Amino acid sequence: MMRFFRHILIIVATFAITAAQAQNDTLSEWHLFNNAASDNAQEDNVTETVQATDSVAEQLNTLINLYSIGKYGQVLVLARDMGRHSQLTKQQNLIRLKYDIAAFKELEFHRQADSAAKLFFQKDPFYKANSNDPLPFREVLDNYYTMPKFAAWASIGMSSVKPLLDTVRNIIDTVSQKPDYQITGFSFQMGFEYRPWKIFSISIAPTITGYYLERTTLRTEDAKFIYKEHAHILSVPICLETGIYTRYEKFIPSIYAGAQAKYIIRSSYTATTDAKGVYSETPEKTIDNETKNRLNYSLVGGLKLNYNPRRITFFVDFGVAYDLLAYNNPKKIYSNHRLFYQNLYVPDIYRMFEISLSGGVKFNLHYKTVAKYNYGY
Repeated sequence: MMRFFRHILIIVATFAITAAQAQNDTLSEWHLFNNAASDNAQEDNVTETVQATDSVAEQLNTLINLYSIGKYGQVLVLARDMGRHSQLTKQQNLIRLKYDIAAFKELEFHRQADSAAKLFFQKDPFYKANSNDPLPFREVLDNYYTMPKFAAWASIGMSSVKPLLDTVRNIIDTVSQKPDYQITGFSFQMGFEYRPWKIFSISIAPTITGYYLERTTLRTEDAKFIYKEHAHILSVPICLETGIYTRYEKFIPSIYAGAQAKYIIRSSYTATTDAKGVYSETPEKTIDNETKNRLNYSLVGGLKLNYNPRRITFFVDFGVAYDLLAYNNPKKIYSNHRLFYQNLYVPDIYRMFEISLSGGVKFNLHYKTVAKYNYGY
């Protein structure tokens, strides 16, 4: 009789041990999912699996081995405890999160897998899964992409301006009725960008441009009138931009369009008549701000070629701008008495059509993780 009860006790004990092991593998009543994607989860009553004597490398090897033999519940516990108590490098933490995500996915805890995937992309927004990564992990990451929400850039450039002539008033220029213009500009720009969607952004880019203008016309066969002007203009373009994305996201062309306000900070000029055999002194520059439309407006547009190595973007910008108002104020063309009486010159009425080429570097900030289909799984 005693032998019979002894066998019964052995069978019950064996069954209890087996049930306990099965309970561990199925995560029954384990509080693993409070802030599953957080590195600062609250302590609970579960026995920690990370031993103080274990090195991080040993813990990672254990994590990988547990995953390979299908102990997904133990993977989650070890990954959690490592996040709480181990001093991990960025790369080690990414490996921990990688198997954490894969284990969540294997156990069909989709929401927790997505939460951990967002944390993974926060730590490395440029990670590209490869064939050595667990398949469930690759499937989860494939549902997301990252994008910079904000950016700031600086660029320098040069431009060529074609004056669109409206009115030319010749006084004694009998040989040449149409003046020759050469207008160039050199610019420096600081830009700020907000990107609500991956392919669409809004930007504002204050720009300082120095314009050099030279107007020449023949007054007689032996005399040439030369008017030179140097102006500094502040422009503030606001543009909408869309990128043309392919699977090779390092090289992204984009197009943009918008409008800008322009303000002439300072304009100065010299005016001389060069005649053969006659020496003429170069006059001092004269400031002439008030005869201009100091506040002007333009339509702008262009094409950018962007190269994106991680958080920095290098770009080349081909742009155009078309002024809506004349450069010289038509109501004040006779206001400069010095030009009118001494140089027999009345400023032309024209608008600027500008073609520019610039290059710069953009710093991408605050990367955001976005679900491709508005949900993670």
